[in-house]
Amino acid sequence: MLPLERLGIVVLTNGAPAGLADAVALDFFDTAEHGKPTADWLALAGALYAQMETAGRSPTDYAHPPSGAKPPQDDSAYTGTYDNPYYGRLTVAKGADGVLSLGPKPMRFPLTHYDGNTFSFETAGENAVGRTGVVFADGTVRVEYLDGNHLGTFTQK
Repeated sequence: MLPLERLGIVVLTNGAPAGLADAVALDFFDTAEHGKPTADWLALAGALYAQMETAGRSPTDYAHPPSGAKPPQDDSAYTGTYDNPYYGRLTVAKGADGVLSLGPKPMRFPLTHYDGNTFSFETAGENAVGRTGVVFADGTVRVEYLDGNHLGTFTQK
């Protein structure tokens, strides 16, 4: 918005964030203020969105377990209720590899075995980062994508 000029623009899209909507708005304001675009806004915004998309992704490719992966323990080693002072309650129920439930209106994430006590699930929603790791150890479970600030470990109740 340019309030003193009484000028604004709204750009709506249902596409994935790639910088196009931002570039349209930035080109509009550049043209209004300078008579033409002053930068390649699509390249700049696109590069920022590409950087944001990879920022939270796991360095581990959980979609492809290592050759010689260790088998998981019995379901009872993982099932139960876990607590975290920041994120609240997490539950793991029996399923093919287990189902992790998390959140105030619990979202359910089917777990896929990766190696030993390590599983993974596909994140969802506006903060999705792809497949992320879930590591069980000594009555705790650490959810990798929630652990960026070391807050992603849940303790079994």
